[in-house]
Amino acid sequence: MQITVHWEDLATPVLLMVLSLILSLVTRRWRRRRQAAVRWRSRTHWEWLPFMFGLVVVIAELVRLLGVPDPWITVSDTIARVFAITTVFMAVRVVFMLFIRGTRLLFRRGEAESGS
Repeated sequence: MQITVHWEDLATPVLLMVLSLILSLVTRRWRRRRQAAVRWRSRTHWEWLPFMFGLVVVIAELVRLLGVPDPWITVSDTIARVFAITTVFMAVRVVFMLFIRGTRLLFRRGEAESGS
């Protein structure tokens, strides 16, 4: 079965990548202003998740769209899978970091209320 891909199918992943870059620039400026990176000492990189998702889809579809030979399709599928696994690990790390920050904030509020 031949998979058909059209140029219009690449619009959404490319838009995700562009929006992720804009989001990254905005959050970098916000962190500098607020100095949150200094306070938390680690970043979650949540703003790069849409970029990674878009990159996986673009790699998978662009090779088929250009009609390259089968060995290159195999290589691009392998690269897309590696990026997909990386994206999953990034998402799990983001959720974990946000959970840790939320519990720290919750316990700090509890200590502040019980201390007064």
